[in-house]
Amino acid sequence: MTDYYRYPSSYPYPHGAVPYDIEPAGDNRCSNLVRLAALGAVVGGAVAAASNVGRLQRAEIDINRVLVDTAKTAAASAVATAVAGAAANAVAEQGLTRLGVMFAAGAAVLYGFERWQSPYDSDEVDYV
Repeated sequence: MTDYYRYPSSYPYPHGAVPYDIEPAGDNRCSNLVRLAALGAVVGGAVAAASNVGRLQRAEIDINRVLVDTAKTAAASAVATAVAGAAANAVAEQGLTRLGVMFAAGAAVLYGFERWQSPYDSDEVDYV
């Protein structure tokens, strides 16, 4: 039996056996934020889609508006969730402080998006 296959948790490697459980250098904060943003996009998009489909069934908006609103809400939710996760990660590892920071940062980002949004994107604007 060769040296390459001496350990069951290794694979052939030019410089000897290397176990599979070696952690990569650094941490995974960026990939965790991307996963958190994806989760925020899914949740925000699902809530927006459910709300917009109800409005579509009541003939309040058309299908194009449903798609645009759902996509904008999903994108805004992704950004808000990533910012909230980064802020909470900087403040605390767990507990109510972390939850409060996530809530406040997410709400602030969504409020900023709402304020930044064009007044013509709102349904309450009279186009006369």
